[in-house]
Amino acid sequence: MPPFTANRYQASQSRRKSFMSGILDGIVIGSYIPGDTILHKLDPRTKIVGFLLIVGGVFAAGGPAGVVVSLLIVLVPAGLSGAGLRTWSSGLRRFVWMLGIIALVNLAFNTYGAPLTVTGRQLPITTDGLRSSILFTAQVAEVIVLSMVLTFTTTPQEVARGCERLAQPLKLLRVPVEEIGLVLLLAMRFVPLLQLELRTSVEAQAARGVEFDRGSLVSRASNLIAVLVPALEGALRRADILATAMIARGYRPDRPRSEYDPLSLAGRDYATLCVVVAFFLFQALLFR
Repeated sequence: MPPFTANRYQASQSRRKSFMSGILDGIVIGSYIPGDTILHKLDPRTKIVGFLLIVGGVFAAGGPAGVVVSLLIVLVPAGLSGAGLRTWSSGLRRFVWMLGIIALVNLAFNTYGAPLTVTGRQLPITTDGLRSSILFTAQVAEVIVLSMVLTFTTTPQEVARGCERLAQPLKLLRVPVEEIGLVLLLAMRFVPLLQLELRTSVEAQAARGVEFDRGSLVSRASNLIAVLVPALEGALRRADILATAMIARGYRPDRPRSEYDPLSLAGRDYATLCVVVAFFLFQALLFR
């Protein structure tokens, strides 16, 4: 192969790999990071209830002081999660576009207040709308950080078990709590499997010469459809295999099952809940 043609081929391959990496990295939602921190040792029910209370405290504060206090509180579990700066930067980078859309939507719909004036020119936004947009976007960013802390320190199995145990009172209303917990667990477990199917489909289409970074918008959309259809087919095939395996192992949705490692609350769980409840009351009463 002539040097010029070889260089163009290598550049095309590098561009294709970079584009594929961007697609595949963008679909990673969050994964468990093994560790021995205090957050890892907490009962999943404590982390779920604490997450909901802190989120309530974040949105209960409407002023800048409350948002700043919420940020300081949110940074504590973020630092205790054991995730490095590289992990946090990679995870938060995926939500920048969503936060930008939230900020722009708030600026567009919050038209109350005096118009903002810069160097004598009146802008089509208001000071109150800008303030509201910044505060709400900051609150959403704090909630995203909290959700990442929960996924970093809690396995999908623990989240499903915690939700199932917290929903036990619903059994009095004949709600199938165990079945809902199983569906939640399987849904979370299928996220990495779907990612694997997408990766396999993208690599297979790239090996056939499909270029995702070239052509018109219509051709790129058709190329993505050629990836999504086999990925969905593979996910459905895995679901069918899983259902067959569960039936072969004697699973029956209406039969009671025992637990190998029952959940139990320790002293650190009660202490954590007390701190979280105090934060929620502090935010709701002082900065509402």
